[in-house]
Amino acid sequence: MTTVGDLEFRDIPSGQISNVDYPKRTIELIVMPYEQEAMVEYRGRAVREVVSRGAFDGIDQRPGRVKVNRDHDTKFTCGKAVRFHPSREEGLVAEIYIARTPLGNETLELAADGMLDASAGFRPMFNERTNKLEEEWPARDYRRLNKVWLGHIAMTPEPAYEGAKVLAVRNHQPSDPAVAVVRPNLAAALALRRSDEYDLISR
Repeated sequence: MTTVGDLEFRDIPSGQISNVDYPKRTIELIVMPYEQEAMVEYRGRAVREVVSRGAFDGIDQRPGRVKVNRDHDTKFTCGKAVRFHPSREEGLVAEIYIARTPLGNETLELAADGMLDASAGFRPMFNERTNKLEEEWPARDYRRLNKVWLGHIAMTPEPAYEGAKVLAVRNHQPSDPAVAVVRPNLAAALALRRSDEYDLISR
């Protein structure tokens, strides 16, 4: 099977944090839940979407190749996947390592405080035998994803699937106050930049 088309993004809300492992800098999260319907935008229209159980079978063989970024911006990489659990009841569960950088430090803090959730950048797989995408459309507004390729994981404050969430930022302890997080929140920085651009246009 191969992948085709652009990456699709699915943000997962309701991040429930058990703890963050600051010494190990790891976060456990549900990347995409199984068998949970969500309303999403697909090619300019709203559809109901469900990920089939087993859609990510085999992904546990390539954890280090899947990077973690902020807000689906590949220029802001903050970590990588170190372990996948595709057979968990709740969905595709990942353990991610967060880099020891200002952006990584900020990501750990925001995840521990429940301000970030998981999001997936993915494509449906293409079955060369059947010459079709591994998805079904039982109705015009209902899509079922049967085999999915994961391009990246994003940490974002913007939600879509109720079941995709941060499970644990382990052994949550206050971070070292001597470690300064100098990079501003990405969403706030982007909003400020857009505001400046609008001001220039309106002049």
